[in-house]
Amino acid sequence: MKMKKNVAAVCFMLLAGNALAAEKTAEQLVAGKKQADITYRQLMEIMGTASAMINEGLVRENSQMVRDGVDLVINHPAPNHKPWLIVALKDQEEFKKTLVAYDPILDSQAEQIAVEAEKRDWNAANSAASTLMGTCIACHASWKDKTIEIKKLR
Repeated sequence: MKMKKNVAAVCFMLLAGNALAAEKTAEQLVAGKKQADITYRQLMEIMGTASAMINEGLVRENSQMVRDGVDLVINHPAPNHKPWLIVALKDQEEFKKTLVAYDPILDSQAEQIAVEAEKRDWNAANSAASTLMGTCIACHASWKDKTIEIKKLR
């Protein structure tokens, strides 16, 4: 039941965020990030590391560790290829919309974690981290079965 609530909440946030998303294209979003010599999969691994840092910071009540993880989420690099190439051509436009919609939501949710941790409100920070993780999981659930294997992305 909680997962359904998280997915519903994420859908609502995506709809609300579409006004902001409409202002920026996926191409502009990617161009605005520092490009790194990593694949999209490796980028997701970096985001997993950021999540682990946030969670460990919460457990240790270490606001600096939380901030470092949050900064990694907000300032993550772009992969060395167009991210939408991980899905079939027929799904690429929808994937682009997802990228543009989720990016500001993830940034906002991550920042909320840091704000609560800075106030040392660990319960609120944990709740915000749970919301962020729910958003991540909702996106993964939507796309995990639509990704394709690409031999060389450059």
